[in-house]
Amino acid sequence: MVNGQWYHFAMNLILQNFYTLLLISVIFNVTANILLKTVVTKTGGISADTTQLLSNLLKVAFNPYLIIGLTLYGFSFLIWLRVLTFNDLSRSYPIFATIVFLLTTIGSAIFLNENVSLLRVLGICIMLFGIFLVARY
Repeated sequence: MVNGQWYHFAMNLILQNFYTLLLISVIFNVTANILLKTVVTKTGGISADTTQLLSNLLKVAFNPYLIIGLTLYGFSFLIWLRVLTFNDLSRSYPIFATIVFLLTTIGSAIFLNENVSLLRVLGICIMLFGIFLVARY
C-alpha cells in the first residue's frame, strides 16, 4: 500500500471501531472535566452571590483551561455521535459512563489530589463488572 492508502485504511478502521471511538470520546471527556475543575479551583469558582457572578464568569471565561476543556467536550460530543451512528445507546452509554467515572476518579486523585475512599473504589469495581455484562450481552 502507498502512504495515502495506509492513512485512509487506518482512518477507516478507527472510525468504524466501536471501542476505539468510545475510548477516544471518554479520554476527551475526562480530560475536559479535569481541566474545568482546574479552572474553577484556580479562579476561585463561580459565586452564587449575584453581585460577584459577572466578575467570576469573566475570570473563568478567558482561562485557557476552560477553552481547551470546552473544545475537548466538543470533540468528545462529535465522536460520541459517530459511536451512536452504528451502536445501540443501551449498550454504548453504560460503557461510556462507567469508564468516564473510573478515569475521572483516577484522574482526580492523580491530578487534583482528591481523596478516593475505599467505598468509592468498591462501587467502581461493581460498575466495571456491570460493563463486562453489558458489553458481552
